[in-house]
Amino acid sequence: MTENLDKQFADLQQILANQKTLGKRFLWLLIVPFVLTALMLIALFFLTQRVTDVEALAKRIDIDRYLQLEGNYAWAVRGYEEIVKTHPTSEILARLGLLYFQADPKKNEKIAIATLERARLLDSNNWALFRSLGYIYTAIKEPKKAIEAGQKALALNNLDSGTYNNLAWTYATAEDNDLRDLQSAETYALKAIELKQNRQAEYFDTLAQVYVEKGDRDRAVQAFRRAIALGSGADRLNYQERLKKYFPDEKL
Repeated sequence: MTENLDKQFADLQQILANQKTLGKRFLWLLIVPFVLTALMLIALFFLTQRVTDVEALAKRIDIDRYLQLEGNYAWAVRGYEEIVKTHPTSEILARLGLLYFQADPKKNEKIAIATLERARLLDSNNWALFRSLGYIYTAIKEPKKAIEAGQKALALNNLDSGTYNNLAWTYATAEDNDLRDLQSAETYALKAIELKQNRQAEYFDTLAQVYVEKGDRDRAVQAFRRAIALGSGADRLNYQERLKKYFPDEKL
């Protein structure tokens, strides 16, 4: 009798164990589809994001290409404003901020700087936004801010010729003697020219201004003439006018 009870109890335990095993298997059968579905959704999300990123990049390339050909900054601004709606990245905001200023420096000064500051909040290590801030502050004659932004840009990218040029101009033309630094201005102007392999007319014009401020007539005239030789159209005429402004007796 006792042996029968023990056998029945053992059989019952085996049945319960088998049921538990089956229960676990059924549970896995229910869980696995959910897990696979979740993984597929995640993969789809990243794939979709990747596709939209590529589309945004393609739009940027088209806008910048036509901008270079036609110089239509208002149209470029509108195009980048559309991209920012779906891709408000630091890089794209930095580009938009600069375009605002280039489209209309007087009207768009505040929105340009505000857009660049928004880009800074997203990525404080984006050298391009500091370069643009330096450019804008140089243009609106705020040398202290221009120098601060320029030095930050160079700390993040010491091969940025545009920032070297902006700093050279700022150091050379600053009215505040505490900011004026002609030696640094010359060093930065020469560095900008070196990085552009002596082919950027604007940079030679900056170097000429540095030598004007230093009272070095010969090297100033030489730099102006190099800018004129490299320049074209309205830029070339501007360099000629600047040469005659400082040295009226010089022949063109």
